[in-house]
Amino acid sequence: MTYKRLEEAIKEARRFIKTAEAAQSRIADGKYPLPRDKQQTALVGGSRETAAARRASMDLTRALTDLRGS
Repeated sequence: MTYKRLEEAIKEARRFIKTAEAAQSRIADGKYPLPRDKQQTALVGGSRETAAARRASMDLTRALTDLRGS
């Protein structure tokens, strides 16, 4: 683990949280039908916010892999 890779992972984690919260907000606005219990059974997607969250998730995964590999 290097300091630089640790910083990069933290940066990507923060970006993921920001985009995931934006996607969650978009979903909560009622743009997507959710089951009453709001379990993970609902498939949501197709918006700018959910696409950004998905991309940020992939970038975070890569940063964490680099962190573990260093």
